[in-house]
Amino acid sequence: MYLLKVRVDQHRCSLAVASKRCPIRAEIISYILLNDEDALFLVRTADSENVTEYIKEVERHKNTKFIQVLEKTPIEASFVAVVSDTTGIKAFESSYCFIKPPILVEDGSKIYEIIVPSTSYLPKAYANLDKVGSWKILEIKNIGERKAGLTEAQKKVLKVAYDLGYFSERRDVTISDIAMALGIAKSTAHKHLKIAISKLVEKYIQEKELEKSLLI
Repeated sequence: MYLLKVRVDQHRCSLAVASKRCPIRAEIISYILLNDEDALFLVRTADSENVTEYIKEVERHKNTKFIQVLEKTPIEASFVAVVSDTTGIKAFESSYCFIKPPILVEDGSKIYEIIVPSTSYLPKAYANLDKVGSWKILEIKNIGERKAGLTEAQKKVLKVAYDLGYFSERRDVTISDIAMALGIAKSTAHKHLKIAISKLVEKYIQEKELEKSLLI
């Protein structure tokens, strides 16, 4: 499973457009897709002198169907808005990429955190994003349950195996030699070495998959 942070320029979404015309950072706390075109957004802004103007910009935009301020002070506000633009959300959801709120809105863009079961879903998501606007991956990382890190015992067996020449072309030593050097049972040495190698190979493949996804 992977976590991506993606910046998407959204020229049709009034929330994004208003943030470019009126510099501000806003957060979409939650959303509901009402139909193919319209979405209801719960939005929060904070620590900005442009809150009032931002809300006016959102309200004036042609794609804003409804807006209601829930709470407002001179520097922060929360409001709900119905906006005729579901393109960004659908670009991810239709390719089995799950959006993790909040969605950050700033400078004409939305920054999404996306959870993806596999990198195999990313090409479709990227193709969908091409239809929305310019986009850029800011971060991508593996959040799978299995950790690539090695235990101290695995590190020790791996290092001794390397130092004794287990990984050389001639493979001068055996598992028994490694076990004897460490003073542990052959079966224990074999288990630690096998798991350590498996973890390193898995980590290498995952990193290559991530690199490949960034180049698509």
